[in-house]
Amino acid sequence: MDFNLKNEKLWFGLAFVLAIAFRLLRLGEVPLSDAEAAWALQSFDLARGLPFDFGPNPAYINLTALAFFLLQASNFAARLVPALAGAALVLTPFFFRDRLGGKVALVLAFVLAFEPGLLALSRQADGPIMAVSFFMLAWGVWRSNMPRLAGFLAGLALLAGSPLWFGLLGLFLAFALAQVLTPDLGLSFEKERIRPAAYFAAGTYFILGSLFLLAPGGLGAGLSGLLGIFTTFLTPGGVPVWLPLLALLLYQFPAVVLALVALGRLFVRRDPLVIFLGVWLLAALLLAVLPPSRQVGDLAWALLPLWTLAAIEAARWLEPVRPVMELQVFASEQNPDEAELRPVTISTGLWETIGMAVLTAILLAFAWLNFSAATLVPFPPETAQLRWFLVAATLVMLALSVALVAFGWSASASFKGFAWGGMSMLAAYLIAMATFSANLRPLPTVEMWPAGPQSPAAWVIHDQMNEISQFSRGVNASLEVVLVETNSPALRWLLRDWRVTQAQAISVDSVPELILMPANTLPPELEPAYRGASFNLRAYTAWEQVTLDDWMRWIVNHTLPQGQESILLWARGDLFPDAQNPAP
Repeated sequence: MDFNLKNEKLWFGLAFVLAIAFRLLRLGEVPLSDAEAAWALQSFDLARGLPFDFGPNPAYINLTALAFFLLQASNFAARLVPALAGAALVLTPFFFRDRLGGKVALVLAFVLAFEPGLLALSRQADGPIMAVSFFMLAWGVWRSNMPRLAGFLAGLALLAGSPLWFGLLGLFLAFALAQVLTPDLGLSFEKERIRPAAYFAAGTYFILGSLFLLAPGGLGAGLSGLLGIFTTFLTPGGVPVWLPLLALLLYQFPAVVLALVALGRLFVRRDPLVIFLGVWLLAALLLAVLPPSRQVGDLAWALLPLWTLAAIEAARWLEPVRPVMELQVFASEQNPDEAELRPVTISTGLWETIGMAVLTAILLAFAWLNFSAATLVPFPPETAQLRWFLVAATLVMLALSVALVAFGWSASASFKGFAWGGMSMLAAYLIAMATFSANLRPLPTVEMWPAGPQSPAAWVIHDQMNEISQFSRGVNASLEVVLVETNSPALRWLLRDWRVTQAQAISVDSVPELILMPANTLPPELEPAYRGASFNLRAYTAWEQVTLDDWMRWIVNHTLPQGQESILLWARGDLFPDAQNPAP
């Protein structure tokens, strides 16, 4: 249990490898949503040399265009750059070891490798993860006296859009308020390093922002992200204000528990680091929930101070077990007629602590199994009440066990064993939430982190169209497609290799090979010449209509009722193998 690790760089490297693995595993399986596809299409047009309007995130657009050029335009390549940026964020605690401590920094690195929110944002095309990762790395290497690398990373952060400016605003508010509460923040700013960092930041912004002068529109798009601070407060249509807070509680439950303990224990002692992290967490939360266009992904900046506080508290319990001592009476060595008290080790305390940890884990697992059964299985009312009673009784039994062991044996072994067992179950909860948020489960789930409607079944449309193309032409993507009254970036991304024409209506004289349009909009005159089928294009989650029972089930298996938007795929009749022998 000694955490004074000698090869700490090796352990940070292991955390980075785990972060890479979790972010790249099955990265391209889930179809791109409309929000993701809108960004990916800009990179796709740039890679092909087509004109387009730059969005306010040239870092993603330009770097992903390079990925398309070097690899191939695919879902995997569209999400590759954010995934790598999110994995690099795991290395940030390494550069703050002097303030956090080596143990806290290492715990935080492994936590960031599996953190559900940052993991989900790392597996999305665009998202705020690039701004968060590039800025935090720039800050870290600046503190490590590497101004040129810090300037390069700062230039990338400037190209990452409006999430950077929200993060800087939150940090500015946190520094200003923390300076009032505790002047001893230990901030240092060496002016001689500004010039090389500024040169490299400007050079990175100019070269990568213009993609080596191939796309000069990215230079203005990078600075336009600053306007996002104002437009975000003026644009309605975000998720309910309670949804980001609920996501913080459900996805980051281990961090919330540990961070509250750390704040309560150390804020009273006026610890400058904890005060700054607490103020930063508050400022980032306010900036995430106050704008009317809020999304759950806006919590990205708040997750950093939250998990840092949690790591501080977790590292406090990761200490070697102290032996159980007892004072006993011994005869004095100088004067045998006199007695003296000496401390005697009556137990190492290790096995008692491990036993308490195992008991804690077993009872918490038993309570979770009964909770899962009560929410998922339609028991009769009497059986359901019994399940809930078992959950409560198990938690009461756990509290009594901790109290009895502390009173009858050792308070240190009792509380440390409870902490170890509890943190092991919190770690299991964290990894389970990570697999949900990263869509690594066998079946699709409903998550809070993606923005806007999703298109989980869009690949079915594409596979059906390729099957028809194979029947009629012998190769994929060989037919002409007409999109009628359909504005879906996700669908246009799926059809990026097809010959696609957009139209407001189908002319009676035209007979296109494939037609995609909203349900029930095809003119009756064309129906006899076509065969059609309906497919689900978008899935909507009405968060405001979710009931308490639905939330209970979501906690266990992350499924919710969803509204579906359908689209019709019409194929001309002569494309099918049986076209010459129609059925009677």
